This record gives sequence, C-alpha cells and structure tokens, in this order.
Amino acid sequence: MTNYPVEWSQLENALKSGDAAGVQHAIDEIGHVRDANGMIPEDTAFYIIGILRRAEMKPSPLAGHDLIFFEFESPHLTPPAKDRCAAFLREWGNEFTHFYARHLVTELRAGTYLKA
Repeated sequence: MTNYPVEWSQLENALKSGDAAGVQHAIDEIGHVRDANGMIPEDTAFYIIGILRRAEMKPSPLAGHDLIFFEFESPHLTPPAKDRCAAFLREWGNEFTHFYARHLVTELRAGTYLKA
C-alpha cells in the first residue's frame, strides 16, 4: 500500500471492506488533522476528491460518507480546496447514484459550504 498517513490508511481499509462505520470514523479522524493555522491540509481534501473520482464510488453507499467531509469540515478548508471540490461537484456530481451521495452533492452545490 502507498505510504499514506495513518488516517488515510484507515479510510482505505474501511472502503475496501465496505465498512460504513469505519469510513465515518476515518473521515472524522482525517478532519482532526490540521495545520498550525487550524486548516485542513489541501492534500487531504484533494485526496478525498481523488477517492470520490474512483469509478466504484459512483454507485457506492460509502460515497456519501466521504462527501460529508466537505460539509462538516468546510470552515477548515482552504479556498483552493473549496474551489477544487466545487469544480469536481459541478463536473462529476451527477455521476453519483446512491441517494445519500446525491443528497450531499445537492447540499454542497446549493449551500455556502464551498464558498471561499
């Protein structure tokens, strides 16, 4: 496996095993990793977007658990991270087919979560 931070490895393992509670826990732990300014490192936000780009995530009930990261952690995301997530959702958001993911895409697109 790639040399991910521990929290990323936990997320990858939970995704592989289809463990929704594990994904939620890993996303929560990932959200607690912040820089000296209290912000989530951009590579973390970009990593989660990368997960969401995977073909297997489009129909997955686990996609919503990854998307919730952007809602819960929006106050701690940098403007570039918010911009990249918003662009991803504009381009790929309609590809998600699970109802929970579709709901979160709608909330993230319509709300102020990803406004810089």
